[in-house]
Amino acid sequence: MLVIAGCTEKAPEFTSLSQQPPQATQLATNATEHQSRFSTRARIAYADLAALADEEVPAKHEGTGKQKICKRVLGLKLCGNARWQYTVEREGGISVAGKDDYVLLSVPMHFFGDAGIGGDVARVLNMNAMDFAGAMDVQLRLKLDLADNWCPVINTSMTYEWTRTPRLEWAAGIDINLKEHLDKAITKQLSGLQDMAANAIDCEEFRQTIQSQWKQYSIPIDLPNSDTVHLNIVPNGFSFSGIKTESDKLGLAFALDAQTSVQSSALDTQALPLPVLSRTEYQTGDTRFNVLIRASYAQLESLASEQIVGQTFSESTSAGDVSVSIDAVGISGNPVGITLNLGFRAKLPGKKLETPGNVYLTATPVVDAFTQTVKLTNISLSNVIDSTLWNTLATVFNKQIINELENKAVLEIGPKLNEIATLLEEQLADPARTGGLAISAPSVDVFLEKLVTEKDNLAALVRVETQLDIDVPLKTIFQQQVKNK
Repeated sequence: MLVIAGCTEKAPEFTSLSQQPPQATQLATNATEHQSRFSTRARIAYADLAALADEEVPAKHEGTGKQKICKRVLGLKLCGNARWQYTVEREGGISVAGKDDYVLLSVPMHFFGDAGIGGDVARVLNMNAMDFAGAMDVQLRLKLDLADNWCPVINTSMTYEWTRTPRLEWAAGIDINLKEHLDKAITKQLSGLQDMAANAIDCEEFRQTIQSQWKQYSIPIDLPNSDTVHLNIVPNGFSFSGIKTESDKLGLAFALDAQTSVQSSALDTQALPLPVLSRTEYQTGDTRFNVLIRASYAQLESLASEQIVGQTFSESTSAGDVSVSIDAVGISGNPVGITLNLGFRAKLPGKKLETPGNVYLTATPVVDAFTQTVKLTNISLSNVIDSTLWNTLATVFNKQIINELENKAVLEIGPKLNEIATLLEEQLADPARTGGLAISAPSVDVFLEKLVTEKDNLAALVRVETQLDIDVPLKTIFQQQVKNK
């Protein structure tokens, strides 16, 4: 019997092409402070001003008057006494509006009454009592300011015009103009409206309301994959920037300057002494702060795996055809970037069996602000251990595998930034979080500013920009004024 003995190829040993880089030791921190400006307005609803005006202007006012008149009849001078009585009423409620930073209170009024003449004139001319009526529009203009001690100063001016002048005319030519008499009566009736406006806001209560806002604030913020942090606001300037009239409210506009930062712990929110009042133009200020978010490397691993795991890459080299199949991708952080650990099987020229192994590559994650993506750049081999095998496989890695990772392993961060912006908008508008600050519908923009590679996470420093409009309500002050009437 003929026995043929052959040599069986020895199975290749697992090999590491390169040295594993050291693990990252840095930990991202967010100690950045920004100088910010908040739009702060103490706002008064026109409806509250209208309620005060209703208290001050009676719905009805009655009065009487008399005037001696004389008339020549057939050469004789005949005299008598003209007497009248009238009623002035408001036509509906008092309307309040704002225009060009003035508050306008409009009071439509009408009146009616009757008049008659006694004495010789009445007997000769046989005159009876006659009715009269008229109407007017009253307008009170208010201009508000603040004194240096933070006390409101309200200047008023009142005008009215007759829309129907009160006048009596008889066929005999006797003309009695009641306008002069009614002018005096109506001016007296409306004087309370000006007094109300000038004293509408109690200085001490107003100061206390503003004082309660002058303090440090800490707003808790919850972000994905992060512990609760606090947006800390430390005021360092407060200035008055004028009166602003809106469609439904009067606003005393302020600018609050503050240092903003995000810290792990909250600040003491005790009120601070009011600063000296300063003046500034009203400008909507920008509020800036940074937040830190972390994402595990699992998402990058998934993106890289989609491109190369299970794929076989082949190249023709001077030694023959070479192919590399990628079996696994692992990502971790190193001191200068990230480390990619690729597990592979290589088919080498002259070898029937595949050579298993792994290779460590280093890469730098970079942000493309225009496309809102994170890409891997500068992918290169770490310190070589098996230079012979690497020289054989280098063409495959450099021409195909690294190219696939750099061009296709792209992390879309736009949706995540939008999610963060929405979360911040909701949390900044939540009075339960803001310690009573009434922040009106904040619009938040977020920008990825910096990436930090930690051992297990890719940390992102996100810059937040918004315009925070803080509403300091004064309604309670006015309600107290009405209550005390």
